[in-house]
Amino acid sequence: MKFLNRIEEQDILSAELAKPDSRFIVLYGRRRIGKSALLQHILKKNSVYYLADINEAEVQRSFFISQFSALLPGIDRVQYSDWNTLFNQINNQIKSKITICIDEFPNLVKTSPELPSVIQKIIDMKQNSMFHLILCGSSQQMMQGLVLDKSSPLFGRAHRIMKLMPMSIKYLSEVLKLSSAQAVEEYAVWGGIPRYWELRSEYPSLEIAIKELILNPYGVLHEEPLRLFMEDLRNAVQPISIASLIGQGCHKLSEIAARLNKPATNLTRPMQTLIETGYIKRDIAWGESEKNSKKTLYRLIDPLSNFFFTFIIPNQSKLHSGHLDDIYRLIESRLPIFVSETWEELCRQYVSDLEIDGFRFLPAQRWWSQSKHETSAEIDIICESIDGECLLIGESKWQFKKKPQSILNELNKKLPLLHLNKQYKKIYKLIMLPDIKQSINGNIIFANAEML
Repeated sequence: MKFLNRIEEQDILSAELAKPDSRFIVLYGRRRIGKSALLQHILKKNSVYYLADINEAEVQRSFFISQFSALLPGIDRVQYSDWNTLFNQINNQIKSKITICIDEFPNLVKTSPELPSVIQKIIDMKQNSMFHLILCGSSQQMMQGLVLDKSSPLFGRAHRIMKLMPMSIKYLSEVLKLSSAQAVEEYAVWGGIPRYWELRSEYPSLEIAIKELILNPYGVLHEEPLRLFMEDLRNAVQPISIASLIGQGCHKLSEIAARLNKPATNLTRPMQTLIETGYIKRDIAWGESEKNSKKTLYRLIDPLSNFFFTFIIPNQSKLHSGHLDDIYRLIESRLPIFVSETWEELCRQYVSDLEIDGFRFLPAQRWWSQSKHETSAEIDIICESIDGECLLIGESKWQFKKKPQSILNELNKKLPLLHLNKQYKKIYKLIMLPDIKQSINGNIIFANAEML
């Protein structure tokens, strides 16, 4: 698969590496998101790229220094007893500025815990350093601890800290040659992870790809979310249990705690860890306080993880017993509802790029009524303009050939339930359907999947 997008990231990295003084850059993000591909795409000839593995420190140093043999002939003939001596030797022999990139840096730290302190000394003596340094890693929790934790020797020393995020849905359409609506269905399964797209592209249809890559016990992605959790989190048992319950429809903290037979207060730390590492999201109803709102729901962010914990975990025994086709038929019957959740989230993201009558809007949220005394209702999209003068409310339905006017009528009925406590200059109404004709009529906007 050809290298796509990451234009902003390329520009930032290239600008940093073009500076005459030595730069220290940290790049991290979950596995398979394209960190290594990005680095190898921007690194020039005067660069050394090293992918760390799990080996003893002596072996790692030997592998590491061998990568310099082309730039510094003969440097790999010596055995180095420690990292400090090795880096000093590299620095002394380099004649012009180079870039050193260490990928999967946490693997080195596991066998050489002194390495962050060694690198700290190098960075602090940058006037004598002949190289830029890039540290990269997939273990998000460990990378954050190595760079963002105040007790770390590297804390506060990075010139750039970049967390690589999933790719946009528009690039999935390009890779798999899909219509906008098809891209939404595929994105609900694979998300924005380039490696998953690459694997999916080897199969003629979504059905066959799901069966071979995910449902098949020998499929490459059959246990992918479990591996992600176990590699990224120090103790993955409780986070996996939480994710499994969210996948099965437990979206409130009280529900999750009850199913685990634990006080809700005991889940504060694991929930926060899952949020910080990007596995789950805390949805707060629009207009509620972030600190003490009870109108809070938790959901899985990564589509493949959501698919896995929704469909694979509860059916593992059947899949290992060979009932793959039966499970796929079950998934197929529930897929429209499953896809609709991704569609709603994509529509909320779309609002951030929307401009109406010169107004731009804050990140969109959901709103739902919770009081027993209120009529049960939910609004898919709601947000204020950046200046707070206007309000945008909307509905996003994953239904084809649905009459937009009927959805608009339903939305109008929900508006009084918001009990707005301020007067807005204008209230815009957005209706998003996968196949609707795009148009703007006064304060009413109709948009389809092509807008994503």
